[in-house]
Amino acid sequence: MDGPWPIDVFTPPAGRRPCRHPFNGVLAIDGSPLAASDASAHADFALGGGVTRFPGVNLAFRTDGDRLLPVHRGLHRRPDSQSYWDITVGEGCIWRGDGACDTASFPFQLSCERENDSHHGVARFAWDGERVRDLVVQVVTETLPDHIPETLDLWGVAGASFREAGGSLAAPDHHDPMPIHDISEIAPPDMLEALLDDPMRECEITSGLVIDGHIYTTGFATRHGPYPFPHAMRFGIWSATKAAFATTALMRLARHLGPGIADTRIVDVLDVTADHDGWHDVTIRHCLSMATGIGTAGETGDIHADNLTGPEYASADGPDGACYRAYQSWYAARSRADKLRAAFRVPSYPWGPGVVARYRDQDLFVAGAAMDAVWKRYRGPDADLFAMVENEVLRPIGCGPVDINRTLEEDGTRGVPLTAFGLFLGLDDVARLGRLLSNGGCHEGTELLEPSLVRECLDGAMVKGLPTGTVTADGNDITYHLAWWQLPLTTRSGRTTRIATMRGFGGQIIQPLANGITCFRFAHDSAASQERYDALMLPRLADALRPL
Repeated sequence: MDGPWPIDVFTPPAGRRPCRHPFNGVLAIDGSPLAASDASAHADFALGGGVTRFPGVNLAFRTDGDRLLPVHRGLHRRPDSQSYWDITVGEGCIWRGDGACDTASFPFQLSCERENDSHHGVARFAWDGERVRDLVVQVVTETLPDHIPETLDLWGVAGASFREAGGSLAAPDHHDPMPIHDISEIAPPDMLEALLDDPMRECEITSGLVIDGHIYTTGFATRHGPYPFPHAMRFGIWSATKAAFATTALMRLARHLGPGIADTRIVDVLDVTADHDGWHDVTIRHCLSMATGIGTAGETGDIHADNLTGPEYASADGPDGACYRAYQSWYAARSRADKLRAAFRVPSYPWGPGVVARYRDQDLFVAGAAMDAVWKRYRGPDADLFAMVENEVLRPIGCGPVDINRTLEEDGTRGVPLTAFGLFLGLDDVARLGRLLSNGGCHEGTELLEPSLVRECLDGAMVKGLPTGTVTADGNDITYHLAWWQLPLTTRSGRTTRIATMRGFGGQIIQPLANGITCFRFAHDSAASQERYDALMLPRLADALRPL
């Protein structure tokens, strides 16, 4: 292969014929070297493993007509210690090929256990009922990575063979996906033109609206053609995790323990090792609102002053250098204990908690560890915060499987969720979670989330949150509250409302609206350009379709 193939090579032709040889067993893939569009991807990376090594992994599939169904739809965690990647696979297809072989193809995502970017790929192989041949894999788009090249095609032929499954091949229950439509079916021409001509579109994978169980999108762009398996795409949403998981966890925890649980002091549930008393009155609520009063940046009104994570700050002096080193020390720590120690090593500000918003991933991690500790006190040492959210919120509303990255414990025990980032969601998950939040946390007559906390985050009439020093494209001041960015919007009727927004590194955006519509965007905006995207563009379209 001289380079990636066009995407349509991985899709069945028109008038495809049924396959001759059903595939029911294990596709055993050897760890294999891949070519890369950026030579720097061949370097060693601090997080470990080869970026250009497709992971060796055993993937069980079964066929149902022309559908190729993975038996395990969740993350395969670090299946190959020499590879940088975790891998997730989705539903593919199989059809009669030329000659004696059938052709099968399937979608996959590569991700790293310590980051939250998702690299979307396609694979195909020939199958004659006994042998697998010519397994071609390629990565064609991604959400924005942090430690590896921002734009990276990977491609090659991987060694593979067929093995008998040796057990049941029943695929897990899976809810029917929501229908996907082109957004031109609903958008007024002037608003559609603005949406499609936006200069940030070149960095976008997809964006759109969910309305009444239907998904309307701008398409699914890759560098080699439209992605053919959109329902299988599971996006690493980076800091949108903060609201999607952490605040949702608080809302569910409050159904068990009451809304006052948000005011639990960190020192009452975690071993705070700081050499100062700045954590004495800090609560879970303060952590989720980026208002701990902990940090290194000094007097400034910029919410991002304690979030200097770029390599250009590595050799900086003064507060900038201290901020960078504090963050990287926390980021590099693998275990829960080491991450907490790194978070508590940072000095405190004189103003204390609840006064100034300073964006710090460390504080969201502390919030997650604290909520996990609260849940363990209530349900026992084997209880797990993410399992609670998954089993009591996400699965009942039809999401899944949903995965989150965790701390890495040396003894092999299950780590705590990273909380600040690490969640992977598909479009259907986004749609269902958005509907739950728009409905006040109620699903089929049952309150899954504490309604007072849902209102506190999403009620557009409520003035809430601390100043961020940032503004919308309309010039209005943005605030931050309980991990939600609050963006003022003047509706077509002239009313001011606040659009509660989940935002993640590289342009990941989810916005459940009061009118029942959910807006979404997944992209690879560069770190320098991501603030240029007008995050109120889709809410304005939603307001035009169904007044807010």
